[in-house]
Amino acid sequence: MAPWQTRVFWKVATGVEVERIDIGAEPRVAHRHLAMIDRARGAAMIAETVVENHEAGLLHVEGRYVERLAPGRHAYWTVGRKVEVKRLDMRPQAIEVSAQEMLTKDRVALRVTLTAFRRILDPERAAARVADVDGFVYRLVQFAIREAVAGRTLDEVLSAKGALDAELRAYVAERVTESGIEVTELGVKDVILPGEIRELVNKVVEAERTAKANLIRRQEETAATRSLLNTAKLMEENPLLLRLKELESLERLVEKVGRIDLHANEGQGLDALLRNLVRIQPAKG
Repeated sequence: MAPWQTRVFWKVATGVEVERIDIGAEPRVAHRHLAMIDRARGAAMIAETVVENHEAGLLHVEGRYVERLAPGRHAYWTVGRKVEVKRLDMRPQAIEVSAQEMLTKDRVALRVTLTAFRRILDPERAAARVADVDGFVYRLVQFAIREAVAGRTLDEVLSAKGALDAELRAYVAERVTESGIEVTELGVKDVILPGEIRELVNKVVEAERTAKANLIRRQEETAATRSLLNTAKLMEENPLLLRLKELESLERLVEKVGRIDLHANEGQGLDALLRNLVRIQPAKG
């Protein structure tokens, strides 16, 4: 029964006991009383909530913070007072910052998407200073990326993602510290360029790759030419080495020939033919 309600019961055939509960001094509903209350009829008299293990429950009575609740079921008398329990998830949460169109320092329009991971370190401070934690971090990241991109050219944005991420984390961390929130990770996920700019960038990248391939090819050709020059010098200084190189070339040539006919000069036999075919020492004068 709520205050100022009257009920009349017959006590002739049965015993009737009435327990009065002073809800002004203690707003918490005892567990034995909670088990007796019909939820459908008592919804206007009590506020009931369940705090999970990964949550922080903050009890506010008449708008004033009272205490932090432990995980479990809690119920409070709401007759004549406003009771509210704010539940904050203490687990790390990912925030996706959708593509924002902005201009670089050299007046190139681009869109940037980011990902941030935040968690609540001090739930009492976060509840007192921030109405919407995710919305607060989302807006801060938006301002941070706009300021960072506006001070950089397109080449700097594309080539220095590490420095850009570090600057964004420092900007956001400095402004969330007093709010009981921590941003553990923050980085650029994707940079979307307009169609014509994307084509120009692709052409530049292709030209750089072609130039690099040509440079490597020229370096290899130079190394090969230098090696041939060294070999030629050795052969010039050592006729025996030159003759061995000729025999090696002849051997590779013979591997591709199916038949070889050898003819000796008139009056010379097979022995003379073999001596003239393979001669290590060059013929004298």
